[in-house]
Amino acid sequence: MTLGEALAWATAKLREAGVPEPETDAEWLLAHVLKTSRTALRLERERPLDEIAQKTYKELVGKRAKRVPLAYLLGEQPFCGLTLKVDTRVMIPRPETEQLVEVVAGWLQRLRRSRMLLADIGTGSGAIALALAARFEEATVYGVDISSDALQVAEENAQRLGLIKRCVFLHGDLTEPLKVIFPPKVFDAVVANLPYVAEREWEQLAPEVRCFEPAVAFRGGPDGLSVLRRFARCPLHRLLAPDGFVALEIGAGQAEAVQNLWQQRGWRSVVRERDVNGVERFVIIQR
Repeated sequence: MTLGEALAWATAKLREAGVPEPETDAEWLLAHVLKTSRTALRLERERPLDEIAQKTYKELVGKRAKRVPLAYLLGEQPFCGLTLKVDTRVMIPRPETEQLVEVVAGWLQRLRRSRMLLADIGTGSGAIALALAARFEEATVYGVDISSDALQVAEENAQRLGLIKRCVFLHGDLTEPLKVIFPPKVFDAVVANLPYVAEREWEQLAPEVRCFEPAVAFRGGPDGLSVLRRFARCPLHRLLAPDGFVALEIGAGQAEAVQNLWQQRGWRSVVRERDVNGVERFVIIQR
């Protein structure tokens, strides 16, 4: 079997299984097995694939055909220029969350502060915390998660990326660890990508999400706002420094409800921002 024949077989198998981008995934998996690039595969389609590599490749393609997420099979996911380790303990970081990092970076730059203290609530793999620490070299970022398994992954990522001295990960629910440890008014920003998927939407998600990613990272109750409501009740006024802000990623169609939720609790500056698809995906609440 040549590389070209292997790719053709895998593409057909993945297409039959309903995988959204079968040809691309077939390439990623074979490049992973051979420790090469997808470009190199295209230039070497007549190269023979040895038996050991064939066996490994067929096993991976079989798992992908069962809708195991590609990132879990590869063991990593690119995010904001970083390569993060991911497995079934954590949600796979999405492009929308990369856009959240960009939005937050813009707001932080307007504060014109150097040594900032930031928090990432529901840190998961540590994606947001690590991306912000990499972007702002004098910032210290505290990532919080209720899942001790997720925190293990986040710490591994921080070690791999050389950011362990400026990224600290704490176990706990929402802002509980922060209010215990820190004095008032010290955080320049508190960022959160919390569960926001409503029950009716959960049932419609792709099997990659429903069957393999941690449900606790997605499911936000009947209307998707259960965790966001609890977060709005946290003592964020106490945590934020003057001009500090909270930044949220939310679901499509939730912007008005989330804005009302925070305004009802006395927050006057609530800004809604759109993602690249024009969806109101981010909410910035400033002290």
